[in-house]
Amino acid sequence: MGKGNKKFEDVLFKRSNFFPGLRATPKFWNELEEYHFNKERLYNTIFNGFGVVPDFLDSLLVESKQTKGGLISLVVNPGLAIDGYGRPVFLYSPQVLILDLKKFSLPCTAYVTIRYNEVLEDFYKNVDNFDLQGFQHKKESSILEIVSEIPDPDSFIELARIRLAEDKKGGGIRELKNSDSSKFVVPSANEIDFRYVQWTSKMKKGISSFFQNFMLDIFEKTEKVATMCYTVLPLASLLSLQTLAMTSKMVIQTAGAFFDDVVSIFYPIYNVDYQLIFEIAEYERKNPDKELGYITKDSYLDAREAVFMLGDTVKTYNGTYEELNNILSLHKIVIEGLRATLSERQISTNDILLMSQDMPNVLLFNNEHYTLIDTISMGSKESMQMHDVRFVGSAYPTTSNETFTYPDGRKVNDVVKRWMGGEMRFVVRNVTKGNNMLVIRRTDVYNGNYEVDVKLNSKKYELINIEGVDTKNRWRNYHFIVDRADVVDFAPEISFDIGQKGRDNSGTIWIYQVM
Repeated sequence: MGKGNKKFEDVLFKRSNFFPGLRATPKFWNELEEYHFNKERLYNTIFNGFGVVPDFLDSLLVESKQTKGGLISLVVNPGLAIDGYGRPVFLYSPQVLILDLKKFSLPCTAYVTIRYNEVLEDFYKNVDNFDLQGFQHKKESSILEIVSEIPDPDSFIELARIRLAEDKKGGGIRELKNSDSSKFVVPSANEIDFRYVQWTSKMKKGISSFFQNFMLDIFEKTEKVATMCYTVLPLASLLSLQTLAMTSKMVIQTAGAFFDDVVSIFYPIYNVDYQLIFEIAEYERKNPDKELGYITKDSYLDAREAVFMLGDTVKTYNGTYEELNNILSLHKIVIEGLRATLSERQISTNDILLMSQDMPNVLLFNNEHYTLIDTISMGSKESMQMHDVRFVGSAYPTTSNETFTYPDGRKVNDVVKRWMGGEMRFVVRNVTKGNNMLVIRRTDVYNGNYEVDVKLNSKKYELINIEGVDTKNRWRNYHFIVDRADVVDFAPEISFDIGQKGRDNSGTIWIYQVM
């Protein structure tokens, strides 16, 4: 049993039960009041905790006042706290405390504390019968003290502490300084220190599970889009957006979110959205040779307009569900616009076959986004060794550095491995199990019209048809897809088998996965 529960182990909750003829004696009524008070203590202990209640009256703020007549005084402002027994500790009006230095041996630490107190009030006097008189109320109040140590941490609540030391000029302590926020972490001697004050948790207006799921969906989409876009355009703000989305999702899933917290979550996301829109434009301005054309796309213009509207909405937020919904919806437009702007266009099988430009980091193929995870370069000894490229049952494997054209006339240089008979085997790295895998290889089709058996982990998997012969524009890109159900290894082995009498060649190999 936890410490907090032990404080109630002797409490037996019994509600009053009224019936005809019941004698409502003072004992009966006091027991009824005690029942409600103990229930309040239990509720405070479980749901509110221990410490000062934030934002109630002046939150028991401790301030230093000018000394008069040699006295050093502190003022404790009105507020409420909950002690370790769940009792409400009220201070209804400002109260002055005099620091008696005779009680302290300098240097030392003094603690300003508050603790629960009950005061009997409103005495009813019966001059005819002394047995029928007494106090009508118990006023719940508090006792303030400055002590050298806290004797009972469940009863005494720290409001501030002060490291007392004689002034450098000597002669004791002339005054106490109020807390300076710029020195909050390390207050100086004789300065009020609030670092160790405990605060209760304060309940706020919640949000529905439907709205929470709506937020989680948007953050999930934001994280995925930011990750995907970064592979296309490596901007720092995309990494920031990915981290913010992941963190926001984690906070909501673990700690939950109150209504007033949602707009606070979206302030940094809006700032990154705004930064990202202009970072894309700046990147394009600094790289005119790449001819990106992002900022002229309708999707980019839609995202930029949504960012401006999002800024206006966040800054003038009026505290309604409708406005929160508008904020989330505008951010969703931004994300959709960025995805459409930075994602490559949907490509076809024929597009892959004839693609002469450098293979992009992201391909939109068969309505799925494929991200480049690995590249095997035949001209790199390190790449060949890392992927364990080898020829089995082959004759005369050779290496040649070639510059050929694609059908669009563009010249491309690549290193090609050529072999006769047998198979070329290699291992794919950086694989995520359970995701579709797209493998593309560059091929010289000078001697075309043959078939290549693709094996996955030594088992026949796919057949590639090298169709036609082209002696003028010799480059083509052939591909196959490994279904997600067959991606069961972190480093699967693939081979290109052409039988005993065939001949084949391979340039650079690119491996993509749906991420």
